[in-house]
Amino acid sequence: MQVGDLLQWCGANFKTGTLRLARGPVVKQLFFKDGRLFSSTSNNPRETLGQFLIRSGKVSEEQLFKALILQDRNHELLGQILIGDGLLREDELNDLLRIKTEETIYDCFLWEDGDFVLEDDRLPDKISVLLPLDLTTLILEGARRSDEWRRIWQVFLSRFTRFSTRGDEDGATCDEERRILHFVSLGKNLEEIALEMHAGEFYAASRLLDLHERGLIRVEAAMEEIPFEKQLEEVQERLRKGVVFFNTSRYSEALSAFESVLAIDPQNKYARPFKLKIHRLMKDIEAVEDLPLDGVPVLRLTLAELAHTELAAQDGFVLSRINGEWDVRSILKICPMRQEEVLAIFKHLLDDAIIEFR
Repeated sequence: MQVGDLLQWCGANFKTGTLRLARGPVVKQLFFKDGRLFSSTSNNPRETLGQFLIRSGKVSEEQLFKALILQDRNHELLGQILIGDGLLREDELNDLLRIKTEETIYDCFLWEDGDFVLEDDRLPDKISVLLPLDLTTLILEGARRSDEWRRIWQVFLSRFTRFSTRGDEDGATCDEERRILHFVSLGKNLEEIALEMHAGEFYAASRLLDLHERGLIRVEAAMEEIPFEKQLEEVQERLRKGVVFFNTSRYSEALSAFESVLAIDPQNKYARPFKLKIHRLMKDIEAVEDLPLDGVPVLRLTLAELAHTELAAQDGFVLSRINGEWDVRSILKICPMRQEEVLAIFKHLLDDAIIEFR
């Protein structure tokens, strides 16, 4: 079933329960009552309220960090903390929660495939946000974004596409556009710009497409991505080889195979545990779990040396948050990535002598 048909079916049949949608490591839950959709959750870090507030310009990373510390300490809702601090009004929070809930659902319309299950008559005991949503409006907007998604990739080809500017910001109409143009001028690709914006790729790509159509940026270098189905086949083949190498104690070759899997699928639930086992067996590095969460990372390289170091987008994002004051636990709180992924990045940066802890 198409996502729109699935939502319409739940509404037309007055379903009550939890619709669970999954694709790879991302799992979303949509809650229905008598055919009305009234809330959703997601385990995608970029779809948390905190990341959405940063993207919307309502709070800074520093303000979010302080609010999250209070949330951990006092067990309060993040929104209520921000209202108490005067950073948000209650009506603003309700509007933002509604938009965030809708964005979580719209993202599913961009999936090439996925799995779903409807848990009839099963709802959580407590749902913190109750926002009845209009299914027809959701389905129409989701279909529009699906069409826009296809148009975006006809122009940009992949998330690794880099851009160039015409050299000024005169055509920018808001601070967000000026920020995007700044990231473009730094040579960041689409994936990196989305990270810097604390946004999903559709949000970043649609803004970039608008700037492209207005002549403010142009495509500089585009690399076509492997289709998702081909990526799955490649992942399975590399996993198979990795297991064979591991079982025959060829640990270096096994490690290369599993790392190549993680390059395609960073959250692969099979490759990551094998990689950690191999690291322990080879005694090359400590386990990721042993990283000092209260340790403060500092750079060992100069900015000039970093400029000539090959880094992934996620590595660069984590590095840019190292300020000599925040510890690992603090940086984990503001990164729009899974904790395991950020810890693995810290371990990689430590092993490559790019950072050290104090």
